[in-house]
Amino acid sequence: MKVAVLGTGGWGLTLGQVLHDNGHSLSFWTHSQEEVDLLTTEREYKDKLPGVIFPESFTYSTNMQSVVADADLILLVVPSQFMEGVAKTLGTCKAKENAVVVSATKGILETTLQRMSEVLLSNVPWLTPEKMVAFSGPTHAEEVSRRIYTAIVAACPCEESAKFVQLAFSNSYMRVYTSDDIVGVEICGSIKNVIAIASGVLYGLGAGDNTRAALLTRGQAEMCRLGMALGANPHTFAGLAGMGDLIVTCLSEHSRNRYVGEHIGKGESLDQILKDMKMIAEGVPTCRSAKALAEKSGVEMPLVNAIYESLFNGKSALESIRELMGRELKSEIW
Repeated sequence: MKVAVLGTGGWGLTLGQVLHDNGHSLSFWTHSQEEVDLLTTEREYKDKLPGVIFPESFTYSTNMQSVVADADLILLVVPSQFMEGVAKTLGTCKAKENAVVVSATKGILETTLQRMSEVLLSNVPWLTPEKMVAFSGPTHAEEVSRRIYTAIVAACPCEESAKFVQLAFSNSYMRVYTSDDIVGVEICGSIKNVIAIASGVLYGLGAGDNTRAALLTRGQAEMCRLGMALGANPHTFAGLAGMGDLIVTCLSEHSRNRYVGEHIGKGESLDQILKDMKMIAEGVPTCRSAKALAEKSGVEMPLVNAIYESLFNGKSALESIRELMGRELKSEIW
């Protein structure tokens, strides 16, 4: 099978390697000729996945049409805030009639508050919901690229397309489950990054295991409330895309969002933290989007609001925690 990968970040390259291990043919698109030259000659992206050497058969191009023309599967792995521009370009390309489009990007577009599948469906005229799949779960590229075991979810309202993606990616180190709840899977993948920033803050402050356990549990409750308001299945939030991805993003040393929060907890400024990072922490823009989407949907999300205040309004982490602990007492299930 021929696969087009739009995006040459660590996760895009890693998913390409998974597909290559399964016998598929890979072509990559990037906007940067510098990246094309680097990956073609060195076959390694030292800034993103040092020590991982990608197959010689990988081809790279800045011409999206040439990459997607004959692809049976088109995989998008670009930062969420760039998805709209990439989707518009993809919409001008001619693709195979039955090509399945997969989004492995996690986030909510700030300008429109759309999930990534919604961004694609709005900007790619030839794409239908039956061919739009979201791909999400506890899968840090640093581990998957080294073929360390994991599991992930392929979500689509059309079971045939979800199973198509399941078969394409499943192998001895990646187990793929299917779901028809694309709304829930995408909300999980987006909001868990914001909760992971909060987890990092707790690391920065030196908080204990009890505190992090409480955060993850109440963070999942917020994810679920927002998802249900948008039509998601609540069971999704207890699965791989929900609690699974939440746990790894909040606790792992590989988590860029935890890293941001940890340095916020130590009193550093957001501008300086982001300036020092080589990769994007999706939870930062998603925090703004999540807050706006929650307000639009009439959903209470105190943890998201607290992180928003610390990131963008300069409120100290300790002050936010005191306010959270002093909120009106209530039943756990309400």
